[in-house]
Amino acid sequence: MGVGLKLNSTYVTIPVSNFQQAVDWYGEHFGFMVTTEDPYYIEMRNESGIKILFQQNEHRLHSHFMYPDGSAQSSFGFMVDDAEHAYRYCLEKEIRVGTFFDYQGKSFSFYDPDGNFIEVWSLPVRKD
Repeated sequence: MGVGLKLNSTYVTIPVSNFQQAVDWYGEHFGFMVTTEDPYYIEMRNESGIKILFQQNEHRLHSHFMYPDGSAQSSFGFMVDDAEHAYRYCLEKEIRVGTFFDYQGKSFSFYDPDGNFIEVWSLPVRKD
């Protein structure tokens, strides 16, 4: 059975209120560099090839969704080798983080300067 469409990669769109602030912040903490810039959006990539797009946010939108009880749920996340190390880094840099989880790997979510709630996750260590 063949595949209908072959997907090559993915990207995420992040609503931001200030392009330069977002470029500086994601560049400093995650190594993203601007690849395309125009008045409507900015595209950034990191060394791993992860692509993010910033769209001007004039409506206070976020990239996550909210449960009826008010808790946030990330719509996307970044995979890392060591979520514990990433969590400590975020705490040292005074990046607002959520709860650290040890369930089917290790994970937590952080808030960017615009309040987007984004997950960081590392797979469980295999014990062969």
